[in-house]
Amino acid sequence: METENGRHVNVKLHSTIKHDESSADTHELTSKGKLIEKGGKTYLRFEESQDGQKVHTTVKLDEEDTIIMRSGAVNMRLPFTAGSTRLGSYGAGPASFNLFVKTERLQVQEGSIFAHYTLHADDTLLGTHELTITYTEVQS
Repeated sequence: METENGRHVNVKLHSTIKHDESSADTHELTSKGKLIEKGGKTYLRFEESQDGQKVHTTVKLDEEDTIIMRSGAVNMRLPFTAGSTRLGSYGAGPASFNLFVKTERLQVQEGSIFAHYTLHADDTLLGTHELTITYTEVQS
């Protein structure tokens, strides 16, 4: 379904986080969102609830340079460039800090995004992440 603000989509997010040698934590989310074309770029927007508060997520979809931006209860910027380490940020309430995002693998195609990356704060490894976001257009 096309609207002047983009196409309505169903979004599924699956993430796995591995800390040290411990077992992995998984997180799954389903949401409704919009796929928006703007300035020659494609953006996926959706909303999630975290501890009863709203978090707005925008994903700039690009095969070379994907960025996830979250705002609301959590403010986060995660830039992904395969084979590179980039500066990101994370904040919740008054606490915020810089993150280093080392992207091992990035795959962006119509309907899905996959990223395998590690997060670092200063010289500390925060975890190894695998993130898959899939989206399908809502049929009218």
